[in-house]
Amino acid sequence: MPDFQKNLFLDSHFLNPDRSNLEDIRKLGYAFVDLIVDSVLDTQNQPFVKDESAFDILIPEQGQDLQELMAEVRSQILPRTVNFQNPRYMGHMDSVPSAITIWADALVSAINNNMLSYELAPVFTEMEAQLMQWFGNLFGMGTDCFGTLTAGGSLANISGLLLARNWKQPQSKASGNSSNLVAFVSDAAHTSFEKAMNVIGVGKENLVRVPTNYRGEIILEELESAIQKAIREGKQPFFVAAIAGTTVTGAIDPIQLVGEIAKRYDCWFHIDAAYGGAGIFTPKLKPLFQGCELADSMTFNPQKWLWVARTCAMLIVKNKQHLIDGFDGELPYMDDRTLNFGNLNLQGTRRTDSLKLWMALKAMGISGCRYLVERSLDLSDHLRQWIEDSPELDLVCEPTLNIICLKSNDPQLSSANLRQQWIDAGKLWLSLPLWKGDRILKAVVLHPYAG
Repeated sequence: MPDFQKNLFLDSHFLNPDRSNLEDIRKLGYAFVDLIVDSVLDTQNQPFVKDESAFDILIPEQGQDLQELMAEVRSQILPRTVNFQNPRYMGHMDSVPSAITIWADALVSAINNNMLSYELAPVFTEMEAQLMQWFGNLFGMGTDCFGTLTAGGSLANISGLLLARNWKQPQSKASGNSSNLVAFVSDAAHTSFEKAMNVIGVGKENLVRVPTNYRGEIILEELESAIQKAIREGKQPFFVAAIAGTTVTGAIDPIQLVGEIAKRYDCWFHIDAAYGGAGIFTPKLKPLFQGCELADSMTFNPQKWLWVARTCAMLIVKNKQHLIDGFDGELPYMDDRTLNFGNLNLQGTRRTDSLKLWMALKAMGISGCRYLVERSLDLSDHLRQWIEDSPELDLVCEPTLNIICLKSNDPQLSSANLRQQWIDAGKLWLSLPLWKGDRILKAVVLHPYAG
Protein backbone atom coordinates (compact mmCIF):
# COMPACT_ATOMS: atom_id res chain seq x y z
CA MET A 1 0.00 0.00 0.00
CA PRO A 2 1.58 3.36 -1.07
CA ASP A 3 2.18 5.92 1.68
CA PHE A 4 -0.58 8.26 0.53
CA GLN A 5 -3.06 5.37 0.59
CA LYS A 6 -1.88 4.39 4.08
CA ASN A 7 -2.60 7.89 5.28
CA LEU A 8 -6.05 7.88 3.67
CA PHE A 9 -6.74 4.48 5.19
CA LEU A 10 -5.78 5.60 8.69
CA ASP A 11 -7.78 8.81 8.41
CA SER A 12 -10.83 6.83 7.29
CA HIS A 13 -10.86 4.73 10.45
CA PHE A 14 -9.27 6.78 13.23
CA LEU A 15 -9.17 10.41 14.34
CA ASN A 16 -5.84 11.92 13.34
CA PRO A 17 -4.08 13.63 16.27
CA ASP A 18 -3.78 16.75 14.08
CA ARG A 19 -7.61 16.78 13.87
CA SER A 20 -7.49 17.17 10.08
CA ASN A 21 -10.23 14.55 9.60
CA LEU A 22 -12.38 15.63 12.53
CA GLU A 23 -15.31 16.66 10.36
CA ASP A 24 -15.16 13.43 8.35
CA ILE A 25 -15.39 11.40 11.56
CA ARG A 26 -18.27 13.61 12.70
CA LYS A 27 -20.09 13.11 9.38
CA LEU A 28 -19.72 9.35 9.76
CA GLY A 29 -21.29 9.60 13.21
CA TYR A 30 -24.16 11.69 11.86
CA ALA A 31 -24.67 9.08 9.13
CA PHE A 32 -25.07 6.43 11.81
CA VAL A 33 -27.54 8.63 13.71
CA ASP A 34 -29.61 9.04 10.55
CA LEU A 35 -29.42 5.31 9.84
CA ILE A 36 -30.55 4.40 13.35
CA VAL A 37 -33.35 6.94 13.54
CA ASP A 38 -34.67 6.58 9.99
CA SER A 39 -34.12 2.87 9.32
CA VAL A 40 -34.28 1.27 12.77
CA LEU A 41 -36.39 3.38 15.13
CA ASP A 42 -38.82 4.83 12.60
CA THR A 43 -40.06 1.42 11.45
CA GLN A 44 -43.02 0.96 13.77
CA ASN A 45 -45.41 0.52 10.86
CA GLN A 46 -43.16 -1.82 8.92
CA PRO A 47 -43.25 -5.65 8.80
CA PHE A 48 -41.80 -7.83 11.55
CA VAL A 49 -39.17 -9.10 9.07
CA LYS A 50 -38.97 -7.71 5.55
CA ASP A 51 -36.45 -10.07 3.95
CA GLU A 52 -35.95 -13.68 5.03
CA SER A 53 -33.52 -14.61 2.25
CA ALA A 54 -29.99 -15.86 2.96
CA PHE A 55 -27.14 -13.41 3.44
CA ASP A 56 -23.48 -13.73 2.38
CA ILE A 57 -20.87 -11.73 4.29
CA LEU A 58 -18.52 -11.22 1.23
CA ILE A 59 -15.34 -9.92 2.90
CA PRO A 60 -13.26 -7.98 0.29
CA GLU A 61 -9.50 -7.82 -0.14
CA GLN A 62 -9.60 -4.03 -0.24
CA GLY A 63 -11.66 -2.03 2.20
CA GLN A 64 -15.05 -0.78 1.05
CA ASP A 65 -16.01 2.87 0.86
CA LEU A 66 -17.76 3.67 4.13
CA GLN A 67 -20.71 5.40 2.51
CA GLU A 68 -21.24 2.39 0.27
CA LEU A 69 -20.98 0.14 3.31
CA MET A 70 -23.62 2.19 5.12
CA ALA A 71 -25.90 1.90 2.10
CA GLU A 72 -25.36 -1.87 2.08
CA VAL A 73 -26.31 -2.10 5.76
CA ARG A 74 -29.46 -0.09 5.03
CA SER A 75 -30.50 -2.21 2.04
CA GLN A 76 -29.17 -5.68 2.90
CA ILE A 77 -28.89 -6.03 6.69
CA LEU A 78 -31.67 -4.03 8.31
CA PRO A 79 -34.47 -5.59 6.20
CA ARG A 80 -33.33 -9.00 7.49
CA THR A 81 -33.50 -8.03 11.19
CA VAL A 82 -36.46 -8.71 13.49
CA ASN A 83 -38.30 -5.43 13.89
CA PHE A 84 -38.78 -5.03 17.65
CA GLN A 85 -39.88 -1.43 17.00
CA ASN A 86 -43.21 -2.69 15.67
CA PRO A 87 -45.62 -2.29 18.63
CA ARG A 88 -47.31 -5.54 17.63
CA TYR A 89 -44.16 -7.55 18.24
CA MET A 90 -44.69 -9.26 21.61
CA GLY A 91 -42.86 -12.52 21.09
CA HIS A 92 -40.17 -12.72 23.72
CA MET A 93 -38.56 -10.76 26.55
CA ASP A 94 -37.02 -8.33 24.07
CA SER A 95 -37.67 -4.69 24.78
CA VAL A 96 -37.06 -1.70 22.59
CA PRO A 97 -34.14 0.17 24.20
CA SER A 98 -34.82 3.63 25.52
CA ALA A 99 -33.26 6.34 23.38
CA ILE A 100 -30.76 7.42 26.05
CA THR A 101 -29.35 3.87 26.26
CA ILE A 102 -28.91 3.60 22.49
CA TRP A 103 -26.65 6.64 22.42
CA ALA A 104 -25.07 5.72 25.76
CA ASP A 105 -24.12 2.36 24.27
CA ALA A 106 -22.29 4.14 21.47
CA LEU A 107 -20.56 6.29 24.09
CA VAL A 108 -19.49 3.15 25.97
CA SER A 109 -17.92 1.84 22.75
CA ALA A 110 -16.15 5.13 22.07
CA ILE A 111 -14.67 5.35 25.58
CA ASN A 112 -13.79 1.63 25.41
CA ASN A 113 -12.59 1.38 29.01
CA ASN A 114 -12.14 -2.10 30.44
CA MET A 115 -13.88 -3.33 33.60
CA LEU A 116 -11.08 -5.82 34.21
CA SER A 117 -9.48 -3.50 36.72
CA TYR A 118 -9.71 -0.16 38.46
CA GLU A 119 -6.76 1.32 36.61
CA LEU A 120 -8.43 0.57 33.27
CA ALA A 121 -11.83 1.99 34.28
CA PRO A 122 -11.59 4.01 37.51
CA VAL A 123 -14.82 6.02 37.35
CA PHE A 124 -16.79 3.05 36.01
CA THR A 125 -15.46 0.78 38.74
CA GLU A 126 -16.82 3.23 41.30
CA MET A 127 -20.06 3.57 39.34
CA GLU A 128 -20.66 -0.16 39.05
CA ALA A 129 -19.87 -0.74 42.73
CA GLN A 130 -22.37 1.92 43.78
CA LEU A 131 -25.03 0.65 41.36
CA MET A 132 -24.71 -2.91 42.66
CA GLN A 133 -25.17 -1.70 46.22
CA TRP A 134 -28.08 0.50 45.15
CA PHE A 135 -29.91 -2.40 43.50
CA GLY A 136 -29.08 -4.71 46.39
CA ASN A 137 -30.60 -2.21 48.79
CA LEU A 138 -33.62 -1.82 46.51
CA PHE A 139 -34.28 -5.55 46.88
CA GLY A 140 -33.59 -5.42 50.62
CA MET A 141 -30.48 -7.60 50.55
CA GLY A 142 -28.73 -5.84 53.43
CA THR A 143 -25.96 -3.35 54.05
CA ASP A 144 -23.15 -5.72 53.01
CA CYS A 145 -24.61 -6.46 49.56
CA PHE A 146 -22.53 -6.11 46.43
CA GLY A 147 -22.49 -7.48 42.90
CA THR A 148 -21.18 -7.33 39.37
CA LEU A 149 -22.61 -6.68 35.94
CA THR A 150 -22.52 -9.67 33.61
CA ALA A 151 -23.00 -10.43 29.93
CA GLY A 152 -26.59 -11.62 30.38
CA GLY A 153 -28.73 -13.46 32.88
CA SER A 154 -27.38 -16.89 31.96
CA LEU A 155 -23.88 -15.88 33.04
CA ALA A 156 -25.31 -14.42 36.24
CA ASN A 157 -27.08 -17.70 37.04
CA ILE A 158 -23.93 -19.68 36.22
CA SER A 159 -21.97 -17.38 38.53
CA GLY A 160 -24.52 -17.81 41.30
CA LEU A 161 -24.25 -21.59 41.13
CA LEU A 162 -20.45 -21.39 41.10
CA LEU A 163 -20.49 -19.26 44.24
CA ALA A 164 -22.87 -21.75 45.87
CA ARG A 165 -20.64 -24.71 45.04
CA ASN A 166 -17.53 -22.97 46.36
CA TRP A 167 -19.41 -21.94 49.51
CA LYS A 168 -20.65 -25.47 50.19
CA GLN A 169 -17.42 -27.23 49.23
CA PRO A 170 -14.54 -24.72 49.35
CA GLN A 171 -12.03 -27.43 48.48
CA SER A 172 -13.63 -27.78 45.04
CA LYS A 173 -11.98 -24.51 43.98
CA ALA A 174 -8.64 -26.30 44.03
CA SER A 175 -9.45 -30.00 43.65
CA GLY A 176 -12.45 -29.66 41.33
CA ASN A 177 -14.15 -32.54 43.12
CA SER A 178 -17.82 -31.67 43.72
CA SER A 179 -19.15 -34.98 44.98
CA ASN A 180 -22.79 -35.68 45.85
CA LEU A 181 -23.99 -32.09 45.35
CA VAL A 182 -27.55 -31.56 44.16
CA ALA A 183 -29.43 -28.36 43.23
CA PHE A 184 -33.14 -27.59 43.05
CA VAL A 185 -35.07 -25.31 40.68
CA SER A 186 -38.63 -25.38 39.36
CA ASP A 187 -39.55 -27.08 36.11
CA ALA A 188 -40.35 -23.59 34.79
CA ALA A 189 -36.85 -22.25 35.50
CA HIS A 190 -34.55 -21.09 32.71
CA THR A 191 -32.37 -23.54 30.78
CA SER A 192 -29.27 -21.68 31.97
CA PHE A 193 -29.37 -23.75 35.17
CA GLU A 194 -28.55 -26.90 33.17
CA LYS A 195 -25.70 -25.01 31.53
CA ALA A 196 -24.51 -23.88 34.93
CA MET A 197 -24.44 -27.39 36.39
CA ASN A 198 -22.35 -28.48 33.44
CA VAL A 199 -19.97 -25.52 33.68
CA ILE A 200 -19.33 -25.84 37.43
CA GLY A 201 -18.62 -29.55 37.12
CA VAL A 202 -21.53 -30.85 39.18
CA GLY A 203 -23.43 -32.19 36.16
CA LYS A 204 -26.94 -31.48 34.99
CA GLU A 205 -28.16 -34.88 36.18
CA ASN A 206 -27.77 -33.42 39.68
CA LEU A 207 -30.21 -30.62 38.93
CA VAL A 208 -33.65 -31.50 40.26
CA ARG A 209 -36.53 -29.75 38.53
CA VAL A 210 -39.43 -29.44 40.95
CA PRO A 211 -43.03 -29.53 39.64
CA THR A 212 -45.04 -26.32 39.34
CA ASN A 213 -48.73 -25.50 39.38
CA TYR A 214 -50.73 -24.46 36.33
CA ARG A 215 -49.35 -20.89 36.53
CA GLY A 216 -45.74 -22.00 36.76
CA GLU A 217 -45.19 -21.41 40.49
CA ILE A 218 -43.10 -23.97 42.34
CA ILE A 219 -45.04 -26.38 44.55
CA LEU A 220 -43.49 -26.02 48.00
CA GLU A 221 -44.42 -29.52 49.20
CA GLU A 222 -42.75 -30.99 46.13
CA LEU A 223 -39.61 -28.93 46.76
CA GLU A 224 -39.24 -30.08 50.34
CA SER A 225 -40.03 -33.67 49.40
CA ALA A 226 -37.35 -33.59 46.68
CA ILE A 227 -34.75 -32.24 49.11
CA GLN A 228 -35.57 -34.91 51.69
CA LYS A 229 -35.39 -37.62 49.03
CA ALA A 230 -31.93 -36.42 47.95
CA ILE A 231 -30.72 -36.52 51.56
CA ARG A 232 -32.01 -40.09 52.00
CA GLU A 233 -30.05 -41.04 48.88
CA GLY A 234 -26.85 -39.74 50.44
CA LYS A 235 -26.66 -36.57 48.36
CA GLN A 236 -25.86 -33.10 49.64
CA PRO A 237 -28.36 -30.33 48.75
CA PHE A 238 -26.44 -27.09 48.18
CA PHE A 239 -28.57 -24.75 46.04
CA VAL A 240 -32.23 -23.77 45.85
CA ALA A 241 -33.60 -21.15 43.45
CA ALA A 242 -36.82 -19.16 43.38
CA ILE A 243 -37.86 -17.71 40.04
CA ALA A 244 -39.28 -14.20 39.83
CA GLY A 245 -40.66 -14.08 36.31
CA THR A 246 -40.55 -17.48 34.63
CA THR A 247 -39.68 -17.61 30.95
CA VAL A 248 -43.05 -18.87 29.70
CA THR A 249 -45.78 -17.62 32.05
CA GLY A 250 -43.98 -14.90 34.02
CA ALA A 251 -44.83 -16.60 37.31
CA ILE A 252 -43.19 -15.58 40.58
CA ASP A 253 -42.42 -18.28 43.11
CA PRO A 254 -43.31 -17.61 46.78
CA ILE A 255 -39.87 -16.16 47.52
CA GLN A 256 -40.19 -15.99 51.29
CA LEU A 257 -41.30 -19.59 51.63
CA VAL A 258 -38.78 -20.99 49.16
CA GLY A 259 -36.05 -19.08 50.98
CA GLU A 260 -37.11 -20.52 54.32
CA ILE A 261 -36.92 -24.04 52.92
CA ALA A 262 -33.46 -23.34 51.48
CA LYS A 263 -32.19 -22.12 54.85
CA ARG A 264 -33.81 -25.03 56.70
CA TYR A 265 -31.64 -27.43 54.72
CA ASP A 266 -28.50 -25.26 54.73
CA CYS A 267 -28.68 -24.44 51.03
CA TRP A 268 -27.53 -21.39 49.12
CA PHE A 269 -30.66 -19.41 48.19
CA HIS A 270 -30.66 -17.80 44.74
CA ILE A 271 -33.39 -15.70 43.13
CA ASP A 272 -33.55 -15.59 39.35
CA ALA A 273 -35.30 -12.26 38.83
CA ALA A 274 -33.75 -11.72 35.41
CA TYR A 275 -37.11 -10.68 34.00
CA GLY A 276 -39.48 -9.98 36.87
CA GLY A 277 -37.07 -8.01 39.03
CA ALA A 278 -38.24 -4.70 37.58
CA GLY A 279 -41.52 -5.33 39.38
CA ILE A 280 -39.80 -4.08 42.53
CA PHE A 281 -40.36 -0.53 41.25
CA THR A 282 -44.16 -0.68 41.58
CA PRO A 283 -46.23 -1.10 44.75
CA LYS A 284 -48.50 -3.36 42.70
CA LEU A 285 -45.85 -6.08 42.60
CA LYS A 286 -43.45 -5.23 45.44
CA PRO A 287 -45.19 -7.54 47.96
CA LEU A 288 -44.25 -10.49 45.72
CA PHE A 289 -40.59 -9.78 46.48
CA GLN A 290 -40.95 -10.28 50.22
CA GLY A 291 -38.16 -12.61 51.29
CA CYS A 292 -35.39 -11.21 49.10
CA GLU A 293 -33.47 -10.50 52.30
CA LEU A 294 -33.00 -14.28 52.60
CA ALA A 295 -31.23 -14.52 49.24
CA ASP A 296 -27.52 -15.19 49.01
CA SER A 297 -27.53 -14.13 45.36
CA MET A 298 -29.88 -12.71 42.76
CA THR A 299 -29.94 -12.34 38.98
CA PHE A 300 -31.52 -9.23 37.49
CA ASN A 301 -31.53 -7.99 33.88
CA PRO A 302 -32.32 -4.30 33.28
CA GLN A 303 -31.97 -5.12 29.56
CA LYS A 304 -35.41 -6.71 29.72
CA TRP A 305 -38.10 -4.87 31.68
CA LEU A 306 -36.15 -1.63 32.26
CA TRP A 307 -35.60 -0.97 28.54
CA VAL A 308 -31.79 -0.71 28.76
CA ALA A 309 -29.93 -1.59 25.54
CA ARG A 310 -28.28 -5.00 25.62
CA THR A 311 -26.27 -6.16 27.31
CA CYS A 312 -27.09 -5.16 30.86
CA ALA A 313 -27.48 -7.84 33.51
CA MET A 314 -26.20 -8.35 37.02
CA LEU A 315 -25.50 -10.78 39.82
CA ILE A 316 -26.15 -9.30 43.27
CA VAL A 317 -24.86 -11.02 46.41
CA LYS A 318 -25.88 -10.54 50.00
CA ASN A 319 -22.26 -10.34 51.12
CA LYS A 320 -19.36 -9.00 49.08
CA GLN A 321 -17.13 -11.64 50.65
CA HIS A 322 -19.09 -14.27 48.70
CA LEU A 323 -17.67 -12.85 45.46
CA ILE A 324 -14.16 -12.61 46.86
CA ASP A 325 -14.17 -16.17 48.22
CA GLY A 326 -16.15 -17.67 45.36
CA PHE A 327 -14.03 -16.47 42.47
CA ASP A 328 -10.75 -16.33 44.39
CA GLY A 329 -9.10 -14.52 41.49
CA GLU A 330 -5.83 -12.65 41.19
CA LEU A 331 -4.58 -10.13 38.67
CA PRO A 332 -0.79 -10.14 39.14
CA TYR A 333 -0.39 -7.59 36.35
CA MET A 334 -2.68 -5.06 38.07
CA ASP A 335 -2.62 -3.03 41.28
CA ASP A 336 -4.12 -5.37 43.88
CA ARG A 337 -4.73 -2.55 46.36
CA THR A 338 -7.78 -1.39 44.44
CA LEU A 339 -11.18 -2.87 43.57
CA ASN A 340 -10.70 -4.95 40.43
CA PHE A 341 -13.91 -6.48 39.09
CA GLY A 342 -11.82 -8.95 37.11
CA ASN A 343 -11.29 -10.73 40.44
CA LEU A 344 -15.04 -10.89 41.11
CA ASN A 345 -16.40 -12.10 37.81
CA LEU A 346 -16.06 -14.97 35.33
CA GLN A 347 -15.25 -12.40 32.66
CA GLY A 348 -11.96 -10.61 32.24
CA THR A 349 -12.25 -7.90 29.63
CA ARG A 350 -15.71 -6.38 29.95
CA ARG A 351 -17.59 -3.35 28.67
CA THR A 352 -18.47 -0.47 30.98
CA ASP A 353 -22.20 -1.14 30.77
CA SER A 354 -22.65 0.62 34.09
CA LEU A 355 -22.60 3.92 32.17
CA LYS A 356 -25.76 3.26 30.16
CA LEU A 357 -27.52 1.80 33.20
CA TRP A 358 -26.63 4.86 35.27
CA MET A 359 -27.69 7.21 32.48
CA ALA A 360 -31.00 5.37 32.10
CA LEU A 361 -31.74 5.63 35.82
CA LYS A 362 -30.71 9.28 35.90
CA ALA A 363 -32.80 10.13 32.83
CA MET A 364 -35.95 8.25 33.87
CA GLY A 365 -35.71 8.49 37.64
CA ILE A 366 -37.36 6.05 40.00
CA SER A 367 -40.78 7.50 39.19
CA GLY A 368 -40.15 7.02 35.45
CA CYS A 369 -39.17 3.38 35.97
CA ARG A 370 -42.32 2.90 38.02
CA TYR A 371 -44.48 4.54 35.35
CA LEU A 372 -43.07 2.40 32.52
CA VAL A 373 -43.45 -0.85 34.46
CA GLU A 374 -47.01 0.03 35.46
CA ARG A 375 -47.84 1.16 31.93
CA SER A 376 -46.77 -2.22 30.56
CA LEU A 377 -48.94 -3.92 33.17
CA ASP A 378 -51.90 -1.79 32.09
CA LEU A 379 -51.29 -2.54 28.41
CA SER A 380 -51.05 -6.26 29.14
CA ASP A 381 -54.33 -6.04 31.03
CA HIS A 382 -55.95 -4.59 27.89
CA LEU A 383 -54.61 -7.56 25.91
CA ARG A 384 -55.92 -9.98 28.53
CA GLN A 385 -59.36 -8.37 28.29
CA TRP A 386 -59.29 -8.67 24.49
CA ILE A 387 -58.47 -12.38 24.81
CA GLU A 388 -61.28 -12.96 27.31
CA ASP A 389 -63.71 -11.20 24.99
CA SER A 390 -62.60 -13.24 21.96
CA PRO A 391 -64.69 -16.37 21.28
CA GLU A 392 -61.79 -18.21 19.57
CA LEU A 393 -59.18 -17.64 22.29
CA ASP A 394 -58.60 -18.89 25.82
CA LEU A 395 -56.27 -17.67 28.56
CA VAL A 396 -53.87 -20.41 29.62
CA CYS A 397 -53.47 -18.93 33.11
CA GLU A 398 -54.08 -15.73 35.01
CA PRO A 399 -51.04 -13.48 34.44
CA THR A 400 -48.77 -12.25 37.22
CA LEU A 401 -46.69 -9.79 35.20
CA ASN A 402 -46.98 -8.38 31.68
CA ILE A 403 -46.75 -11.83 30.10
CA ILE A 404 -49.99 -13.23 28.71
CA CYS A 405 -50.33 -16.89 27.72
CA LEU A 406 -53.18 -17.87 25.43
CA LYS A 407 -54.24 -20.53 22.98
CA SER A 408 -56.72 -21.19 20.23
CA ASN A 409 -59.90 -22.90 21.37
CA ASP A 410 -60.90 -23.78 17.81
CA PRO A 411 -60.27 -27.52 17.30
CA GLN A 412 -59.78 -26.82 13.59
CA LEU A 413 -57.11 -24.17 14.15
CA SER A 414 -53.96 -24.92 16.13
CA SER A 415 -52.20 -22.21 18.09
CA ALA A 416 -49.23 -22.61 15.72
CA ASN A 417 -51.38 -21.95 12.66
CA LEU A 418 -53.16 -19.06 14.34
CA ARG A 419 -49.81 -17.52 15.22
CA GLN A 420 -48.64 -17.75 11.61
CA GLN A 421 -51.87 -16.19 10.37
CA TRP A 422 -51.36 -13.26 12.70
CA ILE A 423 -47.73 -12.83 11.65
CA ASP A 424 -48.59 -12.97 7.94
CA ALA A 425 -51.33 -10.37 8.45
CA GLY A 426 -49.06 -8.13 10.53
CA LYS A 427 -51.51 -8.41 13.41
CA LEU A 428 -49.30 -9.81 16.18
CA TRP A 429 -45.94 -11.55 16.52
CA LEU A 430 -46.17 -13.97 19.44
CA SER A 431 -43.91 -16.84 20.45
CA LEU A 432 -44.95 -20.49 20.54
CA PRO A 433 -43.51 -22.04 23.71
CA LEU A 434 -44.09 -25.56 24.98
CA TRP A 435 -46.05 -25.44 28.24
CA LYS A 436 -47.25 -28.47 30.20
CA GLY A 437 -47.03 -30.59 27.03
CA ASP A 438 -48.89 -28.17 24.73
CA ARG A 439 -47.79 -25.50 22.29
CA ILE A 440 -49.31 -22.22 23.42
CA LEU A 441 -49.01 -18.58 22.44
CA LYS A 442 -47.11 -16.10 24.59
CA ALA A 443 -47.29 -12.30 24.49
CA VAL A 444 -44.71 -10.21 26.36
CA VAL A 445 -46.07 -6.68 26.44
CA LEU A 446 -42.92 -4.57 26.58
CA HIS A 447 -43.31 -1.99 23.82
CA PRO A 448 -44.36 1.32 25.43
CA TYR A 449 -46.86 1.84 22.61
CA ALA A 450 -48.02 -1.80 22.34
CA GLY A 451 -51.44 -2.29 20.86
